Amino acid sequence: MPTQEIKETNWELFCRRFDEALRGIPITLSVVRHDGATAELARQAPLREFVFNKTAGCSDTIEIKLGETPNTTVQHSIVEPIHVRLREDPDAKKALVIDAEAGSVELQFSSGKIGALLKDLDLG
Repeated sequence: MPTQEIKETNWELFCRRFDEALRGIPITLSVVRHDGATAELARQAPLREFVFNKTAGCSDTIEIKLGETPNTTVQHSIVEPIHVRLREDPDAKKALVIDAEAGSVELQFSSGKIGALLKDLDLG
């Protein structure tokens, strides 16, 4: 599957579907800042929450929570997302890449539920 861009008008629905389809699925979360610094925030941690928050201004957020218990939870906020892209590599690895004002976030996973995430969405 080629990389699919999710249009901004579909972000809320896509995030709700992502949360429902992948809750409990192991996710690796990495961030790349504009200065090139890269950090892996979580490796193969189960998804607990993935929520899009629309604001009246221009500071929309996507909130991510990973981990099994409150003590091992990783939380990350993506402020002012610019692009949301879903890709699947030939070896069936999948990634959700979100470009935002502060840099990029990549969530890697192996679940095969891509079709359900994209169903009836207007793709860019």
